[in-house]
Amino acid sequence: MDLLRIADIDNAYKNIKSYIIKTPLVTNEAINSLLNARVYFKMENLQHTGSFKIRGATHKISLLSEKQKEKGVIAYSSGNHAQAVASAAKENNLDATIVMPKNAPKIKLENTKNFGAKVILYDSLTKNREKIGNAIASREDRTLIKPYDDLDIIAGQGTVGKEITEQLNIENVIPDIYLCCCGGGGLIAGSSFYLKKNFPKIINYSVEPKEFNDTQLSLLNNKIISNQESSRSICDALLATHPGELTFEINKYTLSGGLTVSDIEVKKTIKQIAEFLKVMVEPGGAVAAAALLSKKIDVKNKIVVVMLSGGNIDYEFFSEIVTKKYE
Repeated sequence: MDLLRIADIDNAYKNIKSYIIKTPLVTNEAINSLLNARVYFKMENLQHTGSFKIRGATHKISLLSEKQKEKGVIAYSSGNHAQAVASAAKENNLDATIVMPKNAPKIKLENTKNFGAKVILYDSLTKNREKIGNAIASREDRTLIKPYDDLDIIAGQGTVGKEITEQLNIENVIPDIYLCCCGGGGLIAGSSFYLKKNFPKIINYSVEPKEFNDTQLSLLNNKIISNQESSRSICDALLATHPGELTFEINKYTLSGGLTVSDIEVKKTIKQIAEFLKVMVEPGGAVAAAALLSKKIDVKNKIVVVMLSGGNIDYEFFSEIVTKKYE
C-alpha cells in the first residue's frame, strides 16, 4: 500500500488539531449487556459542523497556495461536506461556492449558507453535480475540494483513526472489529488504514444502505461497481454513485468486507442511540451502529469500535423517527 502512509495522517492531525474537537470515544453498559460485547462509539456527530467532514476540508484548505486562496473554492455535496468546506473557508477568509441538491436536509442547507457560502441548488435526478462543480471551477478558476477521492481529504478524515487509536491505548484496549459508514469511502479509507496499522488483527467492515452498497459489491468483485440509478435511501450522506478510485484502492487493502442495513433498521437505530447515548445521529451517521444493533455480524465477547459519523438531521424528521414504535 503506497498511496497512503501513517505519516500523512499524523501530519494532517498536526495541521488541524487546533481547529477540531477531539471527540469522545464512549461505551455504554446497557448496549454492552444487550450484545454481550464491549462497544466503543466514536462520537463524530459532536464534531464541529456536526460531522467528521471538517477534518478533511480543514486539512485540504490549509494546503492551498495563496493564489488558490485568492481565487476561492468550490465543492459539491449533499450537506456534510458542504458545511465543512463552507466553515473551513470562512475560518480562512476564503470565498466558497457549494453545489447542493434541492432536496438536501434543510438543516444542512441553512448551515452551509450561514457559514457564508454561496449555494447553488440542482436537481439530483436530472443533473450531475460533478459536471456542475467542474464547470464552475474551470470558469471561475476556483479550487475544487472533492468530498472523498483526494489523498489530502483521506488523510484528514484518517485523523479520526489516530484519535481512536490513542483513546484505546490510554485504556490498554485492543479492538477486534471496526464498523464504519461508507459513501465515497474517504472516512473509512483513512480511519481503517490507521487502525489496521496499529492493530494488525482488527477486522474492518464498511457499512452502507442496502441500495447503495457499491463498496460491498466492489469488494466482492474486486473492481469498482456503481449503484443503480433508481436506488433510494434516507441516508443522504451516503449516496455516492460508486467508490472513489483512490478510496477503493485503500479499502481493498484495509477492509475484510462490507455490510448493509435497511432504512427501517437505520430508523430503529437512531431511536436506540437517542435512548441509550442521549444524542442525535443522522441516518448516514447511524448505519454502522445499525449493523451492530441489527446483529449483522457476531460480536459476542468482542471489542467493537463503531463510528457515529454525523448528527445533522432535521428536527422534524428526528422527532418523527423517535416517536414511532418499531417491531
